[in-house]
Amino acid sequence: MHNENTKDIIKKQGVYYLGLLAVLTVIYIVDEIASAMNGSMQPYVLIDLFKVPEGNILSPEYAKAVATATLLSIPGYCFMFLTPFYKSLTDRFGRKLFLILNTVIMGLGLLICFLTPDYYIYVAGILMVTFVQTNDMQVMYIMETAPEQHRAKLCSITKAIALAGVSLIGVCRKLFYDPSVLSSWRKVFLIPALLGIVVGLLSIPYVKETPVFLNRKKKEEIKEEPVNNGGVLPAFRYIFRNRQMRSVCFAGFVFCLATGITSYYTTITGAAVSTGALTEADLNFFMILYPFVNAFVTFFSGFFSDKLGRKKASLLLSGFAALGLFVFVLGARYGWNALLIALGYGVFIGGLWSVSDTMILVMTGESTPTELRASVYGANGMISGIGMLLGIVVMVLGINLVGSENVGLLSLLTTLPFVLLAMVLLMKNVKETSGQDLNDVEVN
Repeated sequence: MHNENTKDIIKKQGVYYLGLLAVLTVIYIVDEIASAMNGSMQPYVLIDLFKVPEGNILSPEYAKAVATATLLSIPGYCFMFLTPFYKSLTDRFGRKLFLILNTVIMGLGLLICFLTPDYYIYVAGILMVTFVQTNDMQVMYIMETAPEQHRAKLCSITKAIALAGVSLIGVCRKLFYDPSVLSSWRKVFLIPALLGIVVGLLSIPYVKETPVFLNRKKKEEIKEEPVNNGGVLPAFRYIFRNRQMRSVCFAGFVFCLATGITSYYTTITGAAVSTGALTEADLNFFMILYPFVNAFVTFFSGFFSDKLGRKKASLLLSGFAALGLFVFVLGARYGWNALLIALGYGVFIGGLWSVSDTMILVMTGESTPTELRASVYGANGMISGIGMLLGIVVMVLGINLVGSENVGLLSLLTTLPFVLLAMVLLMKNVKETSGQDLNDVEVN
């Protein structure tokens, strides 16, 4: 009888964890679509809201619109300094509340973009998405639930499925966007907005708190040991005093300087259409296909990470990213086959963001004690966010110097050196973290 009860409990737990993984995957899909939406639809939003003459991406007016849009968004990035404070709350109140809250806010942010009367309100909606999206609470859920030997694999598998879901942007663009109706870009935002709100609300009755967090709370209740509830100052203190975390954060910051191109890849493809190197049909094909290539690379990145270790996998994936960027940039510039261009960009961002996730999320989590983990995620998120913002500023300044038609070549000059430097810092200064028991990371 006792054995039967135990089997029933194990079976119920297994069913719950499979269901939880499915819910987290759907939330991950919402997260990836929301974070990709601005970059995917940027030219069409700018052409409409800034009234670019004839919708010409190669015009000085479009370059000015890009610069103005970036300048308008920079003050809003000051809110990113609140990220550590916001994320530290999950060390005190738990992961579940913020997993649900973040998902609903992402949906509301996209809904605001859909309804916006001008670019100011649009920026507000995007900043809502960006603020909660950088918290990656679904990743923390997976890390604190998955067996340590499969942690990176499960993270990469769920993210791969989510990235394949980004192809919905391309599908919606093909179905709803009409170049002759400038405001038709809004319709592309509607379905992901509703999906985020609905999924977040439906998660309330199903999702439970993570076992790692509950284990820490249990220790606190029975007073086995003093437990710190995290916080911003302790998180930054830990980062700057702990050599491992200091090295991880600095390498991640340098790497994030290389990510500016990801906000302007549609400017590269749009410029190719304007010059006649690509057609609208090529662009539609590209937008639908590259997310699947991205998903494929991301899927296997976790297997590389668990098999080779975090550092060697990052080095390998950085090499893939560099090769993919060359193919994408040259292919778009000289009108290569749309399949090859999609493969290039998919491999590039698949490798790029897999390395970013490995350093900023996985290695950070594996180098931080549970009571500080969410707070350190927030602090490191702010540091890496500053790097991303600087990368965008570099790209905008470059666009105004070289023009929209040369953004691809500019990206090679601004991306590859930072990737190389980050890999040197990672290999030289950071200790391997693969296989680390998250319950046994100590403050030192």
